[in-house]
Amino acid sequence: MFKSTYLRIFLWSCILITIIIIPFSLFLIQRFSDYASSQLGYINRDRIEETLDRTEFILAKLKWYGLNIYEDQTLQNWIYSLGDDPLLDAAALQTLSKYLSKESFFEGAYLFNMRREKVMDSKVGLLSFDEFSDQTILKRVKQKGPFLLRYSHYETGGKSYISLVFPSSYVEKEHYGYLVVLLNPQVLQNYLISGEGSEKGAKDYQVTLMDRSGQTILGQADDRIMAGVMRSRTDAKKGSFELKADEQTLYVNYADLDTQDWTIYSLSGMKQFRKQVTSFQQTIVLCSILLLILLLVAVLWNSHFFFKPFRILAAQIHGKLGIHAKSDIDAIRQSVVLLRDHSPLIKTEFLRRWILQGRLGNSAREALSRESKILQYEWIRLAVVKIDAFYETAERYDFASQRLLKYAIGNIAEEVLISKDRAIEVVDFGGDHLLLLIGIADQADDMMEDLSQLSRMVNRYIQLNITVAYSTARHVRDDLRAVYDDLCELTLFKFISGDDKIYTEQEYERYADLQYQPDDTLLDLLIQSIRSGKEEQSFHWLEQWFVRLQAMNYSECQFQLKLMFFSFVKSFSKLTTVHNVKGIENHLKKFAKLEDIHMWMKKEISRIISLLGDQKSLNRKGKIVEEMIEYIRYHIHDPRLSVESIADHIELSAKYSRQLFLDHYGMSLSNYILNMRIEKVKELLQQTDMSVAEIAQQAGFQTKSHFFTAFKKATGMTPAQYRYQQIDEASG
Repeated sequence: MFKSTYLRIFLWSCILITIIIIPFSLFLIQRFSDYASSQLGYINRDRIEETLDRTEFILAKLKWYGLNIYEDQTLQNWIYSLGDDPLLDAAALQTLSKYLSKESFFEGAYLFNMRREKVMDSKVGLLSFDEFSDQTILKRVKQKGPFLLRYSHYETGGKSYISLVFPSSYVEKEHYGYLVVLLNPQVLQNYLISGEGSEKGAKDYQVTLMDRSGQTILGQADDRIMAGVMRSRTDAKKGSFELKADEQTLYVNYADLDTQDWTIYSLSGMKQFRKQVTSFQQTIVLCSILLLILLLVAVLWNSHFFFKPFRILAAQIHGKLGIHAKSDIDAIRQSVVLLRDHSPLIKTEFLRRWILQGRLGNSAREALSRESKILQYEWIRLAVVKIDAFYETAERYDFASQRLLKYAIGNIAEEVLISKDRAIEVVDFGGDHLLLLIGIADQADDMMEDLSQLSRMVNRYIQLNITVAYSTARHVRDDLRAVYDDLCELTLFKFISGDDKIYTEQEYERYADLQYQPDDTLLDLLIQSIRSGKEEQSFHWLEQWFVRLQAMNYSECQFQLKLMFFSFVKSFSKLTTVHNVKGIENHLKKFAKLEDIHMWMKKEISRIISLLGDQKSLNRKGKIVEEMIEYIRYHIHDPRLSVESIADHIELSAKYSRQLFLDHYGMSLSNYILNMRIEKVKELLQQTDMSVAEIAQQAGFQTKSHFFTAFKKATGMTPAQYRYQQIDEASG
C-alpha cells in the first residue's frame, strides 16, 4: 500500500509542480518585458535630469567664480588704469594666473583695458589690441552685444572655446574694461556628459548639448539624426519621444537649460536594450526548467525517504506491540490511540504547560485528571525549591547526576508533604529549582513546618542547601503563572537577607519595596583606600557598600556586584583572583548569600593590599626617576638646574642619580635636561610673541651662543626660521 501511495504522490506532485512553474515563468517573462520597457523611460528621464542639474550647477559656479575674478581689487585697478604701470601689470597678470590655476575648467582669460587699448592675455602677457591674436573675441567686446554673462561658443585658431564675458550687464555708466574667461569644451564634456555614454563608440546611449540654432556645444552627434530630433521636439522645456532613424528606433529625451539657450538631448538605442531583455527572458526560462528538475528530484527523494520510516514503524508496531490492524496506517493510528490512553508519559509536559500558560485548557485538564489527583482538590499551593549555589553544584556533577539530585529532592518532598488531605506533583523546568504543586482540601492548611523539615532532610541526605518559598492557597482554576514568577523571585531574597527560613508571599512586598540606592563615591573611596594600603579603612568602606547592597533587589544587587568586581579588575589588574567579565559572572554564581561575598571580599582586599605593598617596594626606583622628571619640569627655567641640584633634591649622590636615570630611562640625565629646554623653546616660539632672547632666558639657557648652537643642532634651523615655518604651516 505504501509503495503505491509513494508512486501516486510522486506523479501527482510532478504534475502539480509543472502546472505551477510553467505558467508562472511565462507570466514572469511577460511582466519583466513590460516592466523593463516602462523603466527605460524613467531611467533616461532620471539621467537627463541629473545631467541638467549638474550642468546648471557647474555653469552657475563658473559664473560666480568669474565674477570673483572680475571684482578682484588688483584686476579692477588695472582695468581702470590710464597709464602704463609695469608693477600694476605684473600684479594683474599674477592675480589672473592664480585664479585660473584653481579652476580646471578655465583654459585661459583675457583682461581688456578699453581706454589704454591693452589686453592682458593669461598665456602671453600684456599686448596691444593690434598685437592681440584673438581678434574674434576683441570684436565681440567692442561691439558690446547682448552677451554679457552668457556662455558663447566660438572658434579661433583652429580650436573651439566657450567664452564668458564680464561684467554682469551694461548699465548707464561706461565700462572701461572687460574680463573674458575661456572654458575648455573637452574638460566640460568629460565632466558633464562623458560619463553618460557620450564618449566615442558608445552608440547605445548618447548625450549632446546643443544651442537653439543646432550648433553642437558639447558631445558628439549625427547631424542628420539631430536635425530630425530638433524637428520632432515640441516647444515644451522638457519632453521625450520615440524617433525612427536609419532603420532603428531611438528613445529621445530633451531638457532646456534655464540660464542658457542650450538644450540637452539624450538618445537611447532600443536594439541593445531589447537584446538584453531577450537574454534575461531566456535566463528566466532556463532557471525555471532547472528549478522544475530540482523540485522533481526533491519530490522523488522526499517521497521515498518520507514513507520508508513509516513502513519501518508500522512493522515494529505489528511485531512488538502485537496490534492487529488491516493496514500499516491503521496500525499507526491504533498506536497513537494507545499512547494517548497512557497519558502518564506526557503528564509532566501537561504540568509544565499549565504553569507556563497560567491555565489549563479543557482537553489538557481531562488528560491530566486521569493521571493526577491534584485536580481533584479545589485549592492549590505552589512551592519553589531553589538549590543554593547551583552553579557550583553543576560544576561537580554531570547533567545526568544533576537530574538524579533533583529527582531525589522531589521524592523527599513527596514523602514529607503528601497526606490524605493533600496531593503533590513535582515539576522540573530544567534550571536551578523545582516547582511543587500541592493540592489541598482546606485553605487554612499550613505547611510551614513540613517545608522546614523538607529543607533539613535535603541537607542531611543529599548535602545540599535549598531555599523554599511558598504561596497562599489559590483556586485550581486561577492563573498560576504570575504566582510562580513571584515565588522564583522571592527565593532570591535569601541572597540579600541571608536568612535561612521558609519565605512566604507576605514577604514579597518587603522584597519588592527594596530601593535601588547606588553610591559611586563609596566604591571610589574603597579603591582609593586599598591603593593607600589602609586595610581598616578599606573594611569600613566595604561595610558601607554592602549595607547599601542589602537595600536592593536581587537583579540590582547583582549588577552592583558585577560593577564592583569590574572596578577591582580594572584598578588592580592581575592582582585580583578574577581577571575578566566571564570570570566575574561565574564567580558570583558560587555564592548563595551576600554575606558570603562580603567575607570573601575582605580576604581579597587583605591579599591585594599585601601584594601592593610588595609591588611598591619594587617600584621605588621608578618613583625616584619620576620625582627627578617632575623636579626638572618645574625648574627648567632655572639656568642653575644641574645633575648636582637634582641629586641634592632627592638626597642621593650625583653619580648614582646619573646611573639610575640612565638605567631606567635609557637616556643620560644631562641630555634629558637639554631636550626639555629645547621643547620649552619650541613651545614659546609657537604660542607667544616673546623675543628670542626672552625665550632663551625662560628656557634656562645661560648664554645666547649656547642657546643658538643647541637649538640649531636639534632642529636644523635658527629660532627665527622655526617660528616663521610654524606660522606658515598654521596659515595654510
